[in-house]
Parts: sequence; C-alpha cells; structure tokens
Amino acid sequence: MYLVAAAAALALTGPSPRPFEKHRRHSTRSHSQTVSGRVTWDLLKLGLRHELLRDFLVEARSERPAFVDARTVAADGGLRIGPTSVDVDFLGAPIVRARVVNESDRTVDALVVVAIEDPHGVTARASTWIERLAPHADRAVELFCPNALEPASVSWSATPL
Repeated sequence: MYLVAAAAALALTGPSPRPFEKHRRHSTRSHSQTVSGRVTWDLLKLGLRHELLRDFLVEARSERPAFVDARTVAADGGLRIGPTSVDVDFLGAPIVRARVVNESDRTVDALVVVAIEDPHGVTARASTWIERLAPHADRAVELFCPNALEPASVSWSATPL
C-alpha cells in the first residue's frame, strides 16, 4: 500500500514529459509600446510615414492660403493665441496654424479648440492638447479640420487641464 502511494506521489510530482517546451500566450492586441514604455519599431515607422506624407504634400503645393488673422486672442489659463494662418488642403479641408503663448507664471496643460466658420455660417471645430507649456514659453500648433469648407473666420478657446 505504501509502495503504491509513493509511486503515485512520484508520478504526480515528476518533471513534465516535455521539459523544454515553452508555454506561449497568444495576444489578441498589438502593442505600440513595450512593457518598459519604449516606443516600438512599428510606431516609429508610422511616425516616419506621417512625416514623409506631410513633406510630400507641402512640396507638391497641395495647400492654398485662405487668410491670415493677425489678432492675438486671450484665452483661459493665461494663454494667448495668435497670429493665425488658415490654409485649405487639396480636399477642401482647412488647416489652421497658430502660436500659443503661456503668459502665466506656471506650467500649463490645456485643451485648445478652434472654431472655423465659413461665409454661410457653417462651423467646424478642431482641437489639440498643449502639454507642459512652460511659463512665458510659446509653441506652434497645427490643427486639421476634416470638414470641407471655405474658411472665413476663426475663434479660439482654451480649457486648462
């Protein structure tokens, strides 16, 4: 009886029949960052493709100027936005470029929203996140609006985060 119990214990605690086989987990998601937080090669390739496409479109002169607004607008959180230039890409969608200045004495995170209006009153919005803008520093922003319209005016707003 003891001999059977000892044989059963040895059989249950012995090594697996395939000791060198790895147990693999199959991921259903693709990861853009590794566990350590580093950017992967696929994300770098995507960023490079984006920059190459943007450079091609600029060199092909696929944008035409719509107007320039020389005003600067005081927004919430101590931000000042402007001057603004608005171009229209080859699909008819506006591209808004402006400079955002932090006039406060603290670092600011903010959501900046531009409302673009055409001569008929149709409005489209685009937004961007300004992260860690240092006191009295400025940053250039470029916002793309997916709606095709002929821009006539812009208005800005900012929400401190």
